[in-house]
Amino acid sequence: MIEVQLRPGMHGCVSVPLGCLSLGLVPLLVHQGEGHFIKRMDDLGVETRSGRRIAWSEFTRIQRITARMGGGTLSDEYQLTSPRGRVSLPLWRAVNAQEALDYMLARLPENIQQ
Repeated sequence: MIEVQLRPGMHGCVSVPLGCLSLGLVPLLVHQGEGHFIKRMDDLGVETRSGRRIAWSEFTRIQRITARMGGGTLSDEYQLTSPRGRVSLPLWRAVNAQEALDYMLARLPENIQQ
């Protein structure tokens, strides 16, 4: 089993004033936006940060998504698709990104579309 550890999305000097000005709405929306991120993976499947579990055999597609702006990379993630929804492994936020990616790729079904 591997736990995907995330770096903070926004630094405290940005998130605290935004949280105060929006009466707590910004931190709530940020937390909800992370619900599709993978929290942990084991031999049976993945669990998202919102608590949804999906088995490895249910995934039908994997896609690498990279967002760039002005020559720099904003985000880099692998998105897994299943009939029950999409989950993603955010390499740009994960502390243990390479370890988590290797673990995920070793357990995906061989017939998955790339």
